[in-house]
Amino acid sequence: MNEQYTSLSLFYDAFMQDVDYAAWCDFYEEAFKRFSTSNVENLVDIGCGTGNITLPMALRGYKTTGLDLSEEMLALAEQKSQEARAGIRFLGADMRSFSLGFRADAAICSFDCINYLLKTADVEAAFWRAHENLEKGGIFIFDVATPYKYKNVLGGNAFVFENDDVFMTWENYWSEKSGICNFYLTFFVREGGLYRREEEEQRQRSYSLKTIKKLLKNTGFTVLGEYGDIDFSPVTEESERAFFVCRAE
Repeated sequence: MNEQYTSLSLFYDAFMQDVDYAAWCDFYEEAFKRFSTSNVENLVDIGCGTGNITLPMALRGYKTTGLDLSEEMLALAEQKSQEARAGIRFLGADMRSFSLGFRADAAICSFDCINYLLKTADVEAAFWRAHENLEKGGIFIFDVATPYKYKNVLGGNAFVFENDDVFMTWENYWSEKSGICNFYLTFFVREGGLYRREEEEQRQRSYSLKTIKKLLKNTGFTVLGEYGDIDFSPVTEESERAFFVCRAE
């Protein structure tokens, strides 16, 4: 999985600049208040990327650990933490096999990281590891891209992103039979008056919400809430994301 972010890591923040990270953090905090039976102090951010959720949660007072498989992403996250003097602990690890060395009060996993796991067994392994690294009663919150999004939004479509330094094309190839969506990213990076071309391929798999809930049950989680957005609205047939709030039993 880490090789998928070799090039994108350098431009990830620029292309995600419209995301309201503060609103995502508000959602997590509100979910903790609604569903946790004890104070959430130790928090693990699974698939933390460049730290855009990890850092603000740490600055809100949580003892935060950021975990990711991409060395490039973690390097950028660590730099942000050092500049903010946030004292975040970072681990280069796979979400399917990590161990914190302690049990956290809560775990979060944002921006469809689960969909990068291409086998049902891998998703189940990731849920097991989240469960085993949480205190009994700990809260696990994550989102997945829905089958609707792959079929109707990504599909076989192409997108273009541009800023002052880089131009990116994003082409999608979706197979409903396999549930796999291949993303082909082409970057044109400005270097003086010329552009350097880089290419990267990513893959995600669509999972039915029924499958996700079955795997959560198999791994010792109880689903406390299921939402279509960070405003706690219900999941609908046209929701592009599904958010799960779960408790480790």
